[in-house]
Amino acid sequence: MVALTVIGTLRAVLLWSHDPLLAYANSYDQTRYSACFDIYPDRPASVPPEQNSPQAPYADYRFIAGGDPLCYWSSELAFGALAAGLWSAAEALGADDVHSVRVPGAIKLAVLVLLSIAFSRAWWRRGDALAAVANAAVLALLLSDPGNTLYLNTFYAEWNTLLAAYALFAMLLLWHAEPPSRARIAALALAALWLATSKIQHLVLPLALAGTLVVIDTWRARRIGWRALAVLAGALAGVALQVVQLQRDAALMDSIRQYNRADVIFTALLPLADDKPAFLASIGVDPACAVHSGKNAWMLPAMPEPACPGVLAFGYADELRVLATDPWMSARLAGRAVQALSPWLAANIGQVEGRDLGRIPPTMPTLGTPLAARPWLQVGVLAAPLVALAFARRRSSRANDHALLTVVAMLATLAVTVLGDGLADTAKQGHLAVNAALAWLIVGAASMAARGYRRARVLAA
Repeated sequence: MVALTVIGTLRAVLLWSHDPLLAYANSYDQTRYSACFDIYPDRPASVPPEQNSPQAPYADYRFIAGGDPLCYWSSELAFGALAAGLWSAAEALGADDVHSVRVPGAIKLAVLVLLSIAFSRAWWRRGDALAAVANAAVLALLLSDPGNTLYLNTFYAEWNTLLAAYALFAMLLLWHAEPPSRARIAALALAALWLATSKIQHLVLPLALAGTLVVIDTWRARRIGWRALAVLAGALAGVALQVVQLQRDAALMDSIRQYNRADVIFTALLPLADDKPAFLASIGVDPACAVHSGKNAWMLPAMPEPACPGVLAFGYADELRVLATDPWMSARLAGRAVQALSPWLAANIGQVEGRDLGRIPPTMPTLGTPLAARPWLQVGVLAAPLVALAFARRRSSRANDHALLTVVAMLATLAVTVLGDGLADTAKQGHLAVNAALAWLIVGAASMAARGYRRARVLAA
């Protein structure tokens, strides 16, 4: 257990400290969070602070007043606030006004390692050495993988989402069949709130997990357990905050709606239509925009609504109606969505400082490499929890709960990603689905290895 924790920590530190910087470049998404503290890349004054830079990440940031006016509410802001506070204090003490993005990266890494140690220790103290080792293996093999750690030295919310999901799943499994306490109830509720407020995309995920727990409890025990109620409370609080955010009347929220709607139409639905102009006409969008089929929203000649009138009026209800009335389109979209999760490492933005769309070096091995090289392998990884669930018995067990919660997390994440943003950035937006499946496999493999070891010892005796 200790060795795995050390390996995982060192693996993450090597990427965090690498020179040149290894991180995901700014596709504008992270500006929504760094702008809350007037933090932007250190670039010439002629470059607008909020301008995206998908070619390569920046290692240095500084405070620039008067940039993007909208702060995107998220639990991710806790990391940004701490980094901004440290930088401000450094400047007050006479330090330079240019700051390393590795500072928030170090904070994020420290939180991960502390969480992993805390959960391994909790399992060990309970007398379940297997679970403690499995938890440490998740750190060493998955959470420290570049598919995740490339988010460390950034202001993206994906790392925060991963931590929240990890904490929530770990506590739900740790306290399976355990009695409630005020501390446990509060911890689960806060973890659900943390996840729901990480990104608007994930506002319903804790609610789906809470609903799953309600179904499990009602089916097996004819009553709703305390874990379900705690997660439900946190989930509802998170939904309430995100609903308020969605109503904010600001330029950024309007642009997000436009880009998301355009991505759904032009990357997900339109490529599947046989008569593209007719399809656009049927949903109230200018048929001349059929020439943009397959393009991301940012590739349009202007903002989506003026470029293709009718885009903004195409809402979620309209999207669901289209898919419900065309089952064949829905089936093909589902298949393409699974394929779009590969490569696990986002390929449309740079990963190496100073290198145009550079990729991390081979010295930084990642599970993303075999998954991208063998599509059937990724399909198998995603299908494994579903297959296990199909053969699971009704009896209550931690393993059954883990499989079911994993399947719900995968399906909810991928569905919301595709319905909310099409296939424009599925590998990045849906990376939590692959994480959930891989974590389940690692825990399952550790359990099988332990059983095999016990049987070998019995036979040897």
